[in-house]
Formats: sequence, C-alpha cells, structure tokens
Amino acid sequence: MMLEPARQLYRRKLQEFLAIARRAERPLLTMHNDPDPDAMGAAVGLQHLLRQRLRKESAIAFSGIIGRAENKAMVQELGLELLQLSSLPLAQFDFIVLVDAQPGAGNQPLPPELKPHAVVDHHRLRPETQSCPFWDVRGNVGATSTIVASYLRAAGVRLPPNVATALFYGIKADTLGLARGAGADDVQAYIYLQRCLDAAKLARIEGASVSPEYFRALDQALHRTSMLDGLVVARLGEMRYPDMAAEVADMLRRLEGSKVVLAIGHYAGEVIISLRSSALDLALDELLQKAIRTDGTAGGHGLMAAGRVPATLAGAADDTEREIVRRFAALLGVDVHRARPLLREE
Repeated sequence: MMLEPARQLYRRKLQEFLAIARRAERPLLTMHNDPDPDAMGAAVGLQHLLRQRLRKESAIAFSGIIGRAENKAMVQELGLELLQLSSLPLAQFDFIVLVDAQPGAGNQPLPPELKPHAVVDHHRLRPETQSCPFWDVRGNVGATSTIVASYLRAAGVRLPPNVATALFYGIKADTLGLARGAGADDVQAYIYLQRCLDAAKLARIEGASVSPEYFRALDQALHRTSMLDGLVVARLGEMRYPDMAAEVADMLRRLEGSKVVLAIGHYAGEVIISLRSSALDLALDELLQKAIRTDGTAGGHGLMAAGRVPATLAGAADDTEREIVRRFAALLGVDVHRARPLLREE
C-alpha cells in the first residue's frame, strides 16, 4: 500500500489544485515541446480529473512535433486530441497548466511573460516555478504521470481504459518499466493503473511500425558512433524528428561497456543533445548544463538529460555538434580523438 505520508501529500496537493482550478472557465493544459509519452499521459490524466471532479472541459496543447513511432501510435490508438499551441489564442484561457516542464526551462512552449497558473512536473525544481500560484514538482519520482495517477487515485475517480493506458505508458516509457529512476510512488501507480488499462492498445503502441527511412537513419547513426573509456558518442547529423536522438541514446544505453551515452544531431536550426547513463554517481543534467553553459538550454535527471543549442553556435551544424561533444568529453576527462568506431567498415 502507498505510505500514509505520501498519500496525505497527494490528497493535499489534489485539493489545492482543484481549489484554484474551480475558479477557471477555460483551462488549458500545455506540455513541453515535442511531447513524450509521460507528458501526454500526465496531460490526459489531468484533463480527465478536471472533467470528472469539476465538470470542466480543457484543451491539451503542445509545440513542435510528435515524431517517434510509438508516440504517434499512442495518439492514434488512444484517440488523444492534441492541439498546436500556435493555433490557440492564449488570452482566451484563464487557467494554464504546464505539464512535465517548468517556467524558465528551454523546452517549455509558453512565452517568457506568461506565467502558468499551475505546474506539475518531476524534474529538478526551478526558482521560477515557485512564484506560480500552484506547483507540484517532485524530483524523487520517475514520471509526471505518476503524480497525476496518484491525484486520480486520491480523488477516487474512475479511470477509462484509454486514460489508464496513457498514464501507464507514460510511467513505463520514462522509467524503462520501473528500471530507471523509479521510486515507491511509481511502483504504486504502475500497479494501480494495470487494473484499468487496455492491454491490446498498449501492445500496439509499443510495437508501432517504423518506416525504412528509420532504419537507414539508424544505420547512419551506428556507423557514426564511437566509444572510449565508457563514453559512447553517436553523431546523427540531420534528423527527421528531434526525438531520434533520445531513441538512439536509449538503444545504445544497453551497449556493453557503456557508462555514458551522448546522442547528438540537428533539427530545424538546433543541435539536439540526449544523454543516458547507468552510473548513479553522475548527475547528467548538471554535467550537460556545464557543457552547454549559457549557449542553450538543458534539463533532465541524474540518469537522463537533454538539451539544445543553436546549430550555428560554432559555425555549421556539424561543427556545433563537435564542439558540444568536445566540451562534454572534457568534463568527463575523455580524449575524444582517441575514440574508436563502434562499427568498422568492411
């Protein structure tokens, strides 16, 4: 069972959230750019909470694209109604919730002058967040979907299969099935949601088909991957969608002998960086911020992090990729010039 102090905290935060949301006429739930399953699951869960407890309909919006095959399948299989934020007049919404992101973070879509009314997230707490009317930020849980699922459980709200599946897949994707950064709250939410989810839809989401172009891009990435002293660097070049860096980093995380994986590529005028590690003594989000400095934005956790900088930072995009790799390797004390290729040409 969920520990009583945790249960009481979720109940208190739930009541605070509902109290401020009750005054709203037009709620908007917005996620970080290029949303992942955790962001989408948490947003869908909050939408269901507002509908069931307050009889309020809310919109879910995002910026960027949904590019990864599993993420596209999640939207299609669960019938998620997601709107492009650029198409919405923000002034018409009187209650804006930022989900799986925080004010001041580089990947959040709201303009700097617009402070959200509520923030629900599981990353490191940012100073800007603490000035919002409501915030629930927990760096000790593995997924924002865990927080929202715990709200729904505390509220005694019935979960339709599609909502439960969205939340469950959000937790599973962000924690690698509870194997990465998961705590007791994640385990409890995982078990709770299993009772209500649609197993057939979940299987189709996780087994989503990919195009031949995906495998060609993957082949190119693997042939541009090098390794030295546990640091694996994958240079993807131009990507078809920004999530490709995270996808390659997740895959290479399983490479024997790897300690830190850095996947880097460029998309739409930016260099996208994705980091993964199994080393508990590293804080990847802090390391990446040191590497990026003030040239871009970074965020994440100890075991996974992401960031982006302008592709023109060091000249051409390829030059910028090399500069970021050089900075990160220097922080780890690794000479990238001695790295050996993962795959050798025949």
